[in-house]
Amino acid sequence: MRVLQTPNTTLPFGLLLSLLLAALAWLGAVPGGLASWGLGLLPLAMFLGMALGNLAPAVAHHGLAGFGFARRHVMRTGIALFGFQLGFADLLAVGWAGVLAAVFVVASTLGLAAWLGKRMGLQASSFLLIGAGSAICGGAAIAAADSVLRAPPAATSAALGTAVVFGTLSMFAIPGFQWLFDLQPDFTGLWLGLSVHELGHVVAGAALVGGEAPTFALIEKMLRVALLAPAMVWLTWSMLRVQRQEAGSNLSRVSMQPPLFLWGFLLAVVLKSTGALNIQVETALVDLSQLFMAAGLAALGVGTRWVDLRAAGLRVWVLGGALCMHLWASGFVLVHVIHGGAAVH
Repeated sequence: MRVLQTPNTTLPFGLLLSLLLAALAWLGAVPGGLASWGLGLLPLAMFLGMALGNLAPAVAHHGLAGFGFARRHVMRTGIALFGFQLGFADLLAVGWAGVLAAVFVVASTLGLAAWLGKRMGLQASSFLLIGAGSAICGGAAIAAADSVLRAPPAATSAALGTAVVFGTLSMFAIPGFQWLFDLQPDFTGLWLGLSVHELGHVVAGAALVGGEAPTFALIEKMLRVALLAPAMVWLTWSMLRVQRQEAGSNLSRVSMQPPLFLWGFLLAVVLKSTGALNIQVETALVDLSQLFMAAGLAALGVGTRWVDLRAAGLRVWVLGGALCMHLWASGFVLVHVIHGGAAVH
């Protein structure tokens, strides 16, 4: 029997196109570009993929194998390399009160997302993705969660949309509150680090505040990023529990074993903390992680249809908004606690 060769077996086409879209997003997200308005590299890469996939659907079919490779293996490699942004000594600069505040924000936001999402009737993959993007680090956390949960592209796209919209809102709102209530720059920086979604949002918001805000904002935000690995283990357990409760679920989709890329992430954090690598190598690895995650999200975007996003409905945005309000309120209270304990010097 003759085997027909179909276009969707072409690995290089989809893979190269994913990398090309990531490179275009990189150019669009340079400082002073779209990133200053909240549309950073990772969301922009996915939106470019969505535009291509919806305007030229045949492209998604022709490069199916390559797009799948980028979404799974390339993106997971990028997440592992993302650990080179984190060092243990840097993370402790805000004191143990700052560390515990970050743990509380991540845990409470994930828990609230699960509690509200179930009561709103959302699919587990949807509310867990929205929770991860809100609690930890926007697009990077959503990419990591997608690798664990294997969510439908529409659910991942909707979650990324909420992170962009509410993260951008937070980026401008919290500096506005600083002006309104005459808050100190270090206070506002910690509030930004505890409450804002994307790392790029945090950096841009802290720049609006000035003074010591960028330093404290970045450290507190990176503490939340450092919780990516344990959060992914919790997401895996949560998804497996939901599937066990659903009749006829395919339990093979989720494994309780932490995936290999999370071990790579932790190894990268350890190597960063030892100081064994020079700054040029670390910078190159961090840039490579961003490029790989962008390529994976671009590939994910190619397979996403606008009609699927519209089908997500209002509940997705209500959940994202509720989590945003929780981040603002809990972050504000926690910074008062940190200042009251004289943890910031």
